[in-house]
Amino acid sequence: MRRRSCLWLLWVLAFASTVDAREGGVVAQRGVALGLFSEDAGWSYRKLLDEIAQTGADTVELVVPWYLDDVHATSVHEHPRFTPPASTIARAIRDAHAAGLAVLLFPILRLERQRSSDEWRGTLAPADRDRLMVSYGDKLVDIARLAAREHAELLSVGSELSTLDGAPDHARWAALVTRVRAVFSGRLLYSGNWDHYAQVALYDLVDFVGLCAYFKLHEPGAEASDAAIRRRWQELRGELLAFAKKQGRPLVLTEVGYLSQRGATAWPWDEGASEPVDLEEQRRAYEAFVDVWKGDLGGDLGGVYFWNWYGWGGPASGGYTPRGKPATEEMRRFFRR
Repeated sequence: MRRRSCLWLLWVLAFASTVDAREGGVVAQRGVALGLFSEDAGWSYRKLLDEIAQTGADTVELVVPWYLDDVHATSVHEHPRFTPPASTIARAIRDAHAAGLAVLLFPILRLERQRSSDEWRGTLAPADRDRLMVSYGDKLVDIARLAAREHAELLSVGSELSTLDGAPDHARWAALVTRVRAVFSGRLLYSGNWDHYAQVALYDLVDFVGLCAYFKLHEPGAEASDAAIRRRWQELRGELLAFAKKQGRPLVLTEVGYLSQRGATAWPWDEGASEPVDLEEQRRAYEAFVDVWKGDLGGDLGGVYFWNWYGWGGPASGGYTPRGKPATEEMRRFFRR
């Protein structure tokens, strides 16, 4: 009983800065994303969650992939290999709380079939928009109920759905968000794509202006000095904070990440790249972000999630994870109170 009481206290303290965003406050989310990507449904994420907590993070973004057959599909489904079952998600939430972390549940859509590498969730063209939104809404309400049962603090209602999040679809999203709020009392966000966030028309329905932050920091082959990438982040900082202020919501950067590959700061979004491993370029990208944004956390910046702790990591890894790489120390510096 004493251990459970201590764990509960840790969890409460980790999220003690929570204020109702709809009443003008913010939540300072010092976050790391963790994809629930293991193909073993019984695999435990506890070790990774403990590692995340040890970086100084207080919130984890648990990423849950759902699937569509292709860009024209109208039915969202769970993949038998790649979507974690509800029991695995629930256990990950409990393990996160036991590690002292608050939880943002973050469902994303993926395609089973692509005609080209340009097709992804940001280019959906459903044969019937209403049918897709109903199917997606059913899945979202299911995970919202799970989030409520397991006391998750935050839920994303969508991520990077650039062809579906504009003004023509506002009424569909309003109905969906109403359904979600009926079963989940935590905070909601929507995550717009970095090259489309200004066209997102549903931020008024949620509590945070979320967006993924894979902005190009320089042109390929151009200068990638520390000063140059800091200057670019300073420009973006001004634009993003002004946009969030106009929306009347705190800003949350739901994905900040860089491959540890040579040249990655010119194309942070390209997860399929295979350039030579460069741990220092990844570290310098993190350093520039931290130097520019650290003073805003808990103010107009409601939160940041670094992408993505899942993976083996280490010096031979060219992937996004900062695990076992110098970038982790920059992340710790950002989280330090």
